[in-house]
Amino acid sequence: MIEERDYTKQELADLFFPNTKRPEARIKALWREVNGCPELVEALRHLRWNPRSHSYTKRQIEVMKELLCRD
Repeated sequence: MIEERDYTKQELADLFFPNTKRPEARIKALWREVNGCPELVEALRHLRWNPRSHSYTKRQIEVMKELLCRD
């Protein structure tokens, strides 16, 4: 379960891809998921997202949950 708080990229990658063995692979998988959804990239940019940042804000996490965790 993803709580409503700020997360580092590594924490978020660990939550989204718990079965991936290497931490670096989890980060890359998260990057592919984010960049694979143009709607998400646009929404994050409106929230002042910096792809080089090491963390995501609470609001960015909410948008990610909304757009990536669809059924």
